[in-house]
Amino acid sequence: MTESGGRRFAWAVFGLVVLLLGGTMVASLLGARAAGTGGDAVEQQGGEVVVIGVPGLSWSDITRDSTRALWSLAEEGAAGGLIVRGAHVVTCPADGWLTLGAGQRAAADDDGEQDCQVVPEIVTGDDVEPSRVGDVSASIPEWDSWTSAAARRPLDAQLGSLSSALASEGVCVRAGGPLAALGAADQDGAVPRYATPLPGGSALTTYQPGVCDVTLLDRGPITSHDDLLTFDAQLDVLLRNLSPGTSVVIAGLADRDDTVGVRAAIIWRDTGDPGTLSSATTRQSGLVQTTDLTATILALAGAGIPDSVSGLPVEIQPSDAPVSERVSALRDLQGGTGAAHALAYPVLGVGLVLALIALAALVLTGRRRGLQVTGLAAMAFPSAAFLAGLVPWWRGSPQWLTLSMVLVVLMAAHVALAVGGPWRRHPLGPPSVIAAVTVVVVGMDVILGGRLGLISILGVQPVTAGRFYGMGNVGYGIFALSGLLLAGFLAGLLRSRPMARRTAACLVIGGLGLLLVLVDGSPSWGADFGGVPSLVIAVGVLGLAAAEIRLTPVRVLLLGGAAAVVAGALMFVDWLRPAGSRTHLGEFLQSVIDGGALEIVARKLDQSLGILVRYPASWIAVVVLVAIVWAVLAQDSRLGRRLVPLWQLPMLRPTVLSVLTALVIGWALNDSGIAIVGIGLAVAIAAAVAIGAALPQRQTRVG
Repeated sequence: MTESGGRRFAWAVFGLVVLLLGGTMVASLLGARAAGTGGDAVEQQGGEVVVIGVPGLSWSDITRDSTRALWSLAEEGAAGGLIVRGAHVVTCPADGWLTLGAGQRAAADDDGEQDCQVVPEIVTGDDVEPSRVGDVSASIPEWDSWTSAAARRPLDAQLGSLSSALASEGVCVRAGGPLAALGAADQDGAVPRYATPLPGGSALTTYQPGVCDVTLLDRGPITSHDDLLTFDAQLDVLLRNLSPGTSVVIAGLADRDDTVGVRAAIIWRDTGDPGTLSSATTRQSGLVQTTDLTATILALAGAGIPDSVSGLPVEIQPSDAPVSERVSALRDLQGGTGAAHALAYPVLGVGLVLALIALAALVLTGRRRGLQVTGLAAMAFPSAAFLAGLVPWWRGSPQWLTLSMVLVVLMAAHVALAVGGPWRRHPLGPPSVIAAVTVVVVGMDVILGGRLGLISILGVQPVTAGRFYGMGNVGYGIFALSGLLLAGFLAGLLRSRPMARRTAACLVIGGLGLLLVLVDGSPSWGADFGGVPSLVIAVGVLGLAAAEIRLTPVRVLLLGGAAAVVAGALMFVDWLRPAGSRTHLGEFLQSVIDGGALEIVARKLDQSLGILVRYPASWIAVVVLVAIVWAVLAQDSRLGRRLVPLWQLPMLRPTVLSVLTALVIGWALNDSGIAIVGIGLAVAIAAAVAIGAALPQRQTRVG
């Protein structure tokens, strides 16, 4: 590729990226989204509220023929997937009920040791209106130890928030069954009205219409198909006895067989329309959290929602689609998110090992073309992992094989595009194509609501309730690093001669940098606070290099100030929105106003450092990062001399410095920031392998 051809290629790639991302932004602002909210939040309608907890209940359990009562509720009501995450990764039935009662992630243990088979002890007391229904008061002996444990955890769940909030409004709450008592207990662990099921009987039989405004019923975990059929028959009987105007909430409040996944949630109101559940906390159609159900119960009962409840009332998006279509979509959501969570580490681990073996073999045999293709394929893996969500690979059997085949095909397509044109003749051409595709794929997904990220092995992993929308740490590592590499590569092509075309290079870096910051930091899209400062500073470092302006301590401080201003502006814009519509950007600014910012920062720092303790393998990323920083800064060192051939390409060394800046600052400002370092290094090293293998042979010899 000639020098003029390289410049034309650079402008063409830059224009396409700006056109695609910019066009998607405009479409998003005009209302185009692949996922999100937009329905009407549930409100009080005057009748009773009956909540039935069915730990482990999933959409794969519910069919038209075998569970007719559940199917009927889904057909006439609003259905969604439920994130049941408590204080631990695996949520036991008791944890799920405590989380419902607290409105914040909680767990029924005080030492971190879980036993999902244990049903906590309930001590019954005096009769309550014995002549009417035979209810008794009750208490939970372990309540104080659970409360102390909750106070020690970062989220500081206030156990009993649901019952206490209802009682403060004069709303009667009743529990049927020992697990439901955990949700109905007040902040002192007292259950004002408790109905004991008959020996061997179901808690659903304790329901009596007109006794209380809110009734919580513990069905117990679903352990077999026969158990499911029995529950459906009991549910059918209960539905026939409801008072007019009653709202029914069905919730699969816990995981099943120690398998983490999305469970089933249904809200049925006899005056409501069928539809799909969503929540402002997830910003995903068909996905709500247990804490959202806490807020929903309070809203249905006409009670205020205390600050201790982190969820928001669910929204119902009306739908005319047949129930079979809605259930099928929820099964796909359940299957895709669950399979992505289960296969993430195995697929990534096996893929890494295979890549390292291939690289070692190719280095030993001197197959430079093979090295370039392998580097490009590894660089394309993140984009392929997101695009795989367009294919329902989780329906295949075995799932790991189907996913692997889809990834291989998509990576091959990326590599074919990268080496399929005249740009392949320049070492920076093919990696520029891969980086551009990655930026567009991840960026467009984030702008349109992040649906692909939900079901990607490199996505936000919603079943662990870490994040449901926007730019997660892994996504940021992919997006930011690919974007910085692309900006540096294109600037290098535009500055193919020393002192040439500084303005063009700076324009490309500034334009791409602006897009990266907007996608990552906008409250409507990425909503990522920690990534914005690192991007602003990294883009500044790269831009100064393109303009041939030396980086001095004063300029470093100015870049830091600019990063703080940009991040603060994005937080302020989000803070101006109503409280229920804010992301964590606006909530953090509110915490600053309320004086709780230091606590949040300390919690994030503790989480970030705790990963290095809990997961010793994460130190590998730290060691590799330190080694690369040393090699780049100390060019005369043994490691540094290995990289010298790369620096003969214009702008490549400043690009690497920019990338390292983004990794270090991104790690420091994000909880679980080591994930940014790991995936970012993988992308950068893959690009370096592809570029190094494409350099002329004489340039790769190091003395």
